[in-house]
Amino acid sequence: MLADTKTGWPHRFIAGSLCLDFINTIDLPGTPKERDLVADYGALIAWSVARATMMPATGKKLLRLANAAPADANHALADALELRSAVRQLAEAVQTGGDLSPLLPGINAHLARLVSPPRLLPTARGQGAAYDLPGRNLAEPLWPILWTLSTLLVSDDLRKLGTCHAQDCRAIFIDHTNNRSRIWCASDLCGNRERVRRAYRARQVKGTSLKSN
Repeated sequence: MLADTKTGWPHRFIAGSLCLDFINTIDLPGTPKERDLVADYGALIAWSVARATMMPATGKKLLRLANAAPADANHALADALELRSAVRQLAEAVQTGGDLSPLLPGINAHLARLVSPPRLLPTARGQGAAYDLPGRNLAEPLWPILWTLSTLLVSDDLRKLGTCHAQDCRAIFIDHTNNRSRIWCASDLCGNRERVRRAYRARQVKGTSLKSN
């Protein structure tokens, strides 16, 4: 995925849903190049601010709390990563027609600790909005993920999930094309990379065929 130059976050947000963008914070999953972009609580805050789920001032408050209570911050991070894994399992089960029932109790356990969504605040230059989170609870980064997840699970978009077809990518997204034809997380990155790879392979096959003749 491409860098988001507006936020400094290393990847562009392409999933079409906040909770799915959180899935995609594992880069190249299941490969030797796998990289967790949320490796610590500070990175979780950085993602939240970049994704505009919280204001920068809230992020600073939570980082101060995390520095004062590192064990609690690690617990909050562990909860977030557990949730991320559960959301990916849900997304993959949906795409394969699997049964979601065994996965819902774990999601419900997270939802049971959720608070009601707060008001929204305009982001810089008024071109978006962020949740007005108080910055008093280390679990606050999880709240917007859960709010959007619960909405997704009961929406028609749940049956429109797709996975990038590029080698090693596995980014999840909502496919809003009319004929469900989206195969890349980003055509200008994964799509171009795969087209170059396929062209290279075709040239290799052609070269081998000419030598054999």
